[in-house]
Amino acid sequence: VEHAQVIHSAGSDLLSLINDILDISKIEEGKMDVMVDPIAPRELGDHFRRHFTHIAENRGVEFLIDLGEGLPEHFYTDRQRLEQIIKNLLSNALKFTEDGSVTLGIHRPGPEERVPGRLDRARTLKFAVTDTGVGIPEDKQKLIFEAFQQADGTTSRKYGGTGLGLTISRELARLLGGEISLHSDGPGTGATFMLYLPEGEA
Repeated sequence: VEHAQVIHSAGSDLLSLINDILDISKIEEGKMDVMVDPIAPRELGDHFRRHFTHIAENRGVEFLIDLGEGLPEHFYTDRQRLEQIIKNLLSNALKFTEDGSVTLGIHRPGPEERVPGRLDRARTLKFAVTDTGVGIPEDKQKLIFEAFQQADGTTSRKYGGTGLGLTISRELARLLGGEISLHSDGPGTGATFMLYLPEGEA
């Protein structure tokens, strides 16, 4: 049974790596299609609550959903790609958080908040994944978005992963007309990854 579990785990890791590489190749070659779906913020929050609460509980971490004021009843983007980005961000946050909490927030950007220049502030949504985990040193904060890069050489040995999740998330965000940024005050302070997306239209 133990050998079968090892084989299953290795196969799953390999399949995940292959899928990640295929995604990057499709994006780089401009062959990834975008399908626009109407999405209700509350329903999206419920979707991730259902899928991640038990994972957080198994890690002894609290998982929270925070819906802000002034959200539209629906916004319009590619549901599959949006869910892929948020899933990557939540999976990372839970992986690097051993106690405390992980929060998915859906808000309008604040009046003083920097919004990517190509987006209209009044019609922009911010999806923020905030954790109380290990944090990210300032000199590594740009590096981790590059393919196969992680915050330091021990990361993959301790936490696993290929180092492709954030690269794919960044490219998918651009494909959807948005942008990902991050904020961390350094090691031990947790991190917040922010996805800014246009509200879109039907």
